[in-house]
Amino acid sequence: MKGITIIVILSIVGSIVSSIMEKRKAAAAKKARSASLGSSPQPAVKTQWKADPVAVKIESLRRRHAVIQEKSVPKPDKPLPKPDKLTPIPVDFQKIKPIAPLHVEDCPLPPTQSRARASKAPSIQLASMLRNQRNIRTAIVLSEILGKPISQRS
Repeated sequence: MKGITIIVILSIVGSIVSSIMEKRKAAAAKKARSASLGSSPQPAVKTQWKADPVAVKIESLRRRHAVIQEKSVPKPDKPLPKPDKLTPIPVDFQKIKPIAPLHVEDCPLPPTQSRARASKAPSIQLASMLRNQRNIRTAIVLSEILGKPISQRS
C-alpha cells in the first residue's frame, strides 16, 4: 500500500515538474520570437497630467448624465386614450409596413436544415487523448486511484 502511495505522489510531482518545464520552454520561445522579429517593447511615455480625482469623477458623472438624458424617449404631444374593453386602441396603419417573407418560392437554393453533429468513436477520442505524455501520466494515476486495491486484484 505504501508503494502505491509513493508511486502516486511521484507521478503527481513529475507532472507538476514537467508542466513547469513546459511553461519555461514556452516563455523562452516567446522571448526568442519577439527578439527575432525586432519588435522592442513600447517606450513608456511619462505625462505631466495631474488632475484632482474628485473633479475627474464629477466630470464623468456629468457626461454620463448628459448621455442618459439624450437617449431618453421623448414624450408624445397628446396623451393616448386609455383603452376600454369595448373601444379598440386607434392604430396608425400608415406607419406599419407589411412583413416580407423570408423565403421566396422561386429561390434557387433550398432552405438550410440543421445537420446532426457527427460524433467520433470512443476509441478515436481515447487515441487522440493519449498522444500527449501528460494525459498518459494522468490516466495511469487515475487508474491507480480509482481501480481496485492491490489486495483485491486477482
